[in-house]
Amino acid sequence: MNPPDREGDDAGLQRLPPGRHGLSREFVTRNQRDRLTAGMIATVAAHGYHETTISEVAAAAGVSRRTFYSYFDSKEACFLDTFGLIEDHLVEVMTDAGTTIRAWPARAKAQLSVMLEELAANPDLVRFALIAPPAAGGRFLERYRAFLERLIGVVAGDRVPRSKVANEGAELAMAGGLAALITAKVNAGEGERLLELLPELTELVLTPYIGHKRAAKEARG
Repeated sequence: MNPPDREGDDAGLQRLPPGRHGLSREFVTRNQRDRLTAGMIATVAAHGYHETTISEVAAAAGVSRRTFYSYFDSKEACFLDTFGLIEDHLVEVMTDAGTTIRAWPARAKAQLSVMLEELAANPDLVRFALIAPPAAGGRFLERYRAFLERLIGVVAGDRVPRSKVANEGAELAMAGGLAALITAKVNAGEGERLLELLPELTELVLTPYIGHKRAAKEARG
């Protein structure tokens, strides 16, 4: 999944031609669902979760409210489904980025790099997944925390000396720091320059495991 930017076509997808287009049912279904995913991302990124309406999502997707309800029974269901797609996509590309790198510090840096590249390609993903959920509160805040913990888990990996981390709170603080740096960059209008954060984020993630001095060296190496 590579959700599109808001610029140009609202949903970033070519709209289906009207009438009997002769396309397969499978294609139409996939196209419409992808539209709703893109429409949800763009609308929540622009307005926040609570201010987003199903009518706005459907309009951004270029489909009717009836079509929306044929896939999702509520705005919350669409949001959570879209959130899961983003999470799974980031986990996949980050995992793939580390498959050929043996040394953990270098692997962690490569995984953070590809994460930043994905987010920089579409800063709306940051607005949707890192900014909107904490503002929405409730179960969305819990979902957001689980998302961050999963990303940190991918970077930490199985071969990290995890006993060096003081406690689970340290990893949660690490995840929060990572999110704060990324969202600050996007809020400053510099979403396309997220890769500039790589040294700082790498040092932030490595320090609890290997110490500040070595982490700083690895981050800038």
